[in-house]
Amino acid sequence: MRLEIMDSVETVVGVTPSVVATKVMETAPLVMYFLRRNARRRSKAVSIAQLRVLACLNNCPGSSLSQVAESLGVTNATASALIDRLVRNGLVDRSDDPRERRRVILSLTPAGKEQFLAVRQLGLAEIADLLADLPARKLEQINDGVSVLREVFSHPDSNGRG
Repeated sequence: MRLEIMDSVETVVGVTPSVVATKVMETAPLVMYFLRRNARRRSKAVSIAQLRVLACLNNCPGSSLSQVAESLGVTNATASALIDRLVRNGLVDRSDDPRERRRVILSLTPAGKEQFLAVRQLGLAEIADLLADLPARKLEQINDGVSVLREVFSHPDSNGRG
């Protein structure tokens, strides 16, 4: 299956926030499709949803169940089921929060960290291979653009997790 970007709405006006927003919205699903498709091939041990939990806990160790659910955009019940399986498989540790009785603290076990980093490393290699034939100028453009996007979406006012 190949996803394609539809022609953007660039006009004679040039680059505007609306044009850039359109391109981001058209491109993000392509990137995510690539990552998910290849992650399925890389990891036979865990599902894509479980990999997303591992990534969330790698980025935010000590998260609560509700924080993981919010990050993944799923219900607490769905997150709980994913986490239960990861705990049973020895990839996630669940412990009580000493300051708040009803809160559970989630973190990766060494095996969970190893699993996540191995899948991530393979993904990085696949992306690098995909970009390998681009000229240095294009690589710099992509790098600069991604850096700006990260800055924008990491800003506390962006409603992101930054």
